[in-house]
Amino acid sequence: MGSLKSCLALLVMIVFVSATTSRAQKRTTVAIHNDLGDGLWLRYHCKSGDDDLGFRSLPPGGSWSFGFKPDIFGRTLFFCRFSWGKSESHYFDIYKQSRDKEFKEFGCRRCEWKIRKEGPCKVINKTPGIVFDLCFPWNANPNFLEQNNNTL
Repeated sequence: MGSLKSCLALLVMIVFVSATTSRAQKRTTVAIHNDLGDGLWLRYHCKSGDDDLGFRSLPPGGSWSFGFKPDIFGRTLFFCRFSWGKSESHYFDIYKQSRDKEFKEFGCRRCEWKIRKEGPCKVINKTPGIVFDLCFPWNANPNFLEQNNNTL
């Protein structure tokens, strides 16, 4: 009987912690800015394992954003395929919780990305008055999407 009470108390505590943690989780926003230059329109398609945000396009200098609540276990991932011109196409993990969560060194709750031909650049604005871009290369292997049936 004692072990049944202990198991029940543990179960109630787990449910309570899960419920309060998920409600307390703050929304994260990802903003994408077309910084390609040369008057180029940016075409893109972003998605996660759960959400498909659809095919979109941005005019030169245009911006678009989306929001979500990150997974409490740190597994949230949104990836995008970006294309411009006649044949240029790349993809990038636009939000990777292990890299971007709010309390990491260059983490964010509002993640701003400038999409450039050379690769995406994250706008870092952690210290008042100090803003800089942290640039990343495009993801190297676009075939992983097809292998996992996560096509873009």
